[in-house]
Amino acid sequence: MARRKRSAEEEIRRAKIRELLQAGNVSSMEDIQDLFKETIAEFMEAGLDAELDEELGYNKYDYRNKKTDNSRNGHSQKTLDCVNSWTC
Repeated sequence: MARRKRSAEEEIRRAKIRELLQAGNVSSMEDIQDLFKETIAEFMEAGLDAELDEELGYNKYDYRNKKTDNSRNGHSQKTLDCVNSWTC
């Protein structure tokens, strides 16, 4: 079976991932799991921030232009419970 041709975007993403792995001194499966957890946490936080921006109608630091009584009540650290033990 022939290998699928990757788009230029995919190649760029893969190159960035390789750079990240090298910069992070990833040398074991445990290092990969830690990096994966950190990456997922960043994606989740960015997604939740974007969702809140959309729901409230203004960006995090653009409170002067808000057109709603809703507001952000602050920020606190959250803990994500693991579903699969191999990702914990």
